Amino acid sequence: MDDDGASWRVGDLAHASGLTVRTLHHYDDVGLLRPERTSAGHRVYRRAHVERLYRISVLRRFGVSLDDIAAALDDPGWTLDGALRGQLAALEDQVLRTERLLHRLTDVTSGLAGPPRGEDGEAEVKRGEDPDAGSEPPATPRGSDVDVCRRLLAVLEDTAVVATEPLRRIAVLVYADLAAAHRHLVDVFGLTPGALHRDDDGAVVHAEVRTADGVVMLHRVAPEWRLASPATLGAATGMLVVTVQDVDAHHAAVVARGGTVTYPPTDQPYGVREYGALGPEGEPWSFWSPRAEPPPA
Repeated sequence: MDDDGASWRVGDLAHASGLTVRTLHHYDDVGLLRPERTSAGHRVYRRAHVERLYRISVLRRFGVSLDDIAAALDDPGWTLDGALRGQLAALEDQVLRTERLLHRLTDVTSGLAGPPRGEDGEAEVKRGEDPDAGSEPPATPRGSDVDVCRRLLAVLEDTAVVATEPLRRIAVLVYADLAAAHRHLVDVFGLTPGALHRDDDGAVVHAEVRTADGVVMLHRVAPEWRLASPATLGAATGMLVVTVQDVDAHHAAVVARGGTVTYPPTDQPYGVREYGALGPEGEPWSFWSPRAEPPPA
């Protein structure tokens, strides 16, 4: 800061703001934050520059691009809502591309292991299959060089999503008591609470909980759509599997919260560590984490 207490040199402002000198130089080069210059050419920042830098930093934390930030600060027709919507659309596309790449890499990883083999080294035949039934073998057996190469090359393909392609799945679970189900999933399983929609009498008619990658909707019992709850049926027609960061830690937390566990964390042959628990109406749920090491051959 200079002696008058109202101006900063670039190094001082970088230190005070937590930014780098290189970042402030870049903001100057692109016209986003233009300081004054001394007769010797040194950058000098005053109060107006600091206030502008504050607005820039806030918008950067929202993920707004530098071009949109410049528009926000200089274009009277710019709106934060429009910029955030554009950023949301770009982020959604990035997430979808990342998920597609994740699926391809998972496919490649499973393909590298090849088919299960018996003690004699021959490909293992699944129970109930007849090796002499005359069925034609696949053109490129899973785990073969051709198959692995095909999978590796698929990873390099464009991951853009076409307009007609399904983007996301939203799980819908039917419960007789939506408020109680919502409490169980949040308080016991640790899912993030979402909206609770009530009718004029105050009864919950729709509810939501969230995982990091999406929404789980809780739907009322609806005979007109042949939607019944596990409590009504006395059975479940499906189940939800949730990936967690640390399955053992999640299991311990669910037990501590009074959850009912059907089987403890177990290393599964399909590459995950998994445990089971009962949901709000006694239906099965499964929680797992991918194992770092591949399953035994």
